[in-house]
Amino acid sequence: MSASWDETEKILARHGLGEEEQGGPSAAGRPWPALAEPAMHGLPGRIVREIEPHTEADPAAMLFTLYAAVGTMIGRSPHMLTGGVEHGCRVWPMVIGRTAGGVKGTSWAEVRRVLNAADETFCHDRVQGGLSSAEGLIIQVRDESGDPESKDYDEGVSDKRLLIVETEFASTLAQGKREGNTLLPLIRQAWDGGTLRTMTLKPKVATDPHIGIIGHITPTELRAKLSDSERAGGTMNRFLPVLSKRSKLLPDGGDLGEATIKALGAELREIIEHASKIERMARTAAAAVYWRDIYRRLAADHAGDGPVAQVVARAAPQVLRLSVTAALLDGCGSIDVPHLQAAEAMWSYAEDSAWYVFGNNSGNPDLDRLKAFVDAAGEAGTSRTSITRDCFGRNRKKAELDALWAALLSLGGYEEWSEPTGGAPVRMIRRTKPK
Repeated sequence: MSASWDETEKILARHGLGEEEQGGPSAAGRPWPALAEPAMHGLPGRIVREIEPHTEADPAAMLFTLYAAVGTMIGRSPHMLTGGVEHGCRVWPMVIGRTAGGVKGTSWAEVRRVLNAADETFCHDRVQGGLSSAEGLIIQVRDESGDPESKDYDEGVSDKRLLIVETEFASTLAQGKREGNTLLPLIRQAWDGGTLRTMTLKPKVATDPHIGIIGHITPTELRAKLSDSERAGGTMNRFLPVLSKRSKLLPDGGDLGEATIKALGAELREIIEHASKIERMARTAAAAVYWRDIYRRLAADHAGDGPVAQVVARAAPQVLRLSVTAALLDGCGSIDVPHLQAAEAMWSYAEDSAWYVFGNNSGNPDLDRLKAFVDAAGEAGTSRTSITRDCFGRNRKKAELDALWAALLSLGGYEEWSEPTGGAPVRMIRRTKPK
């Protein structure tokens, strides 16, 4: 028998755990993010929904984990070409949760059962952990080297797919800070794609590997271990921050049957086999129109220049990769509108997670977000419509936006006005004092 989340909160409160430890509002007053329904599109959503009643794991953590793992299993062949860069199904979630209440490991354990049913060999041979050095990573996907007749011959690794599940990502960040350790720059290269190599006397080379990484970390560790230079250098913005909390209490565990696991695994196996044969992908005509509509928000620099901006700086490529993966998991060789909507909803969850963890300048991360957006608009100001669409991705209710608008004006140094149109006047707001 499970306990609802309301009941779970009461139980945790009796043990002296505050709201943020429970997965409630952050210390800065930011509410826990919500995963919008479009994110649960297709087979991934069905898999998560089948598992969800039988686990304490967070559905969002399971969904992002599934995308990352299956994207790695598919390989590097399917991709979108944008600006001369190939964006395939490399999706890297950073699952962020409390030491126990975040149930980060549980989200991986539940998803792995389905993955194992889909491809037991991959799960046994190509899933690893223990990131500590650039050379150690390359060795797992290294090329053949040396003379086959020589004792130094290395046959290399034929399967260039590698899924790294790093359950203590704080240790990875700590290793990357050591003098002479080039792990973090290499991780960034692995996300970008292309050949990896060490600059040593006997260099190790990995040509076109396809590496997926799933990191687990607590909010405190992430804030403490991730230095300003690492945020600015782009380590974190290769990852999708995903807040995770205990979804319910199941003192007697779950009872998802093996028959269901095997059926889901079989369906997933067919999807992976089909997707791995796809090469260059494109959008449908409707999806191309939808992409142009959301691209302005994704490409906009509206998060200011602080920690949040550094974490969410790759919004457009992240949504692009999520949409590629969503299409492939739907059995499609092209990206359609539902795949972009799923990707957009998942990105909104990741973006909200970033504001929850890092956005605490004013004590209200949503207000910080609005303030940065309005400041970036300059003297021309910005409209209520633009704030709704481009700042918050249509993911805030009217009452919430009304309260934020009023809170910004109450800070001083901001003014509002109305501009006439052919219909209803447009509400505008701008900063009036220098920052």
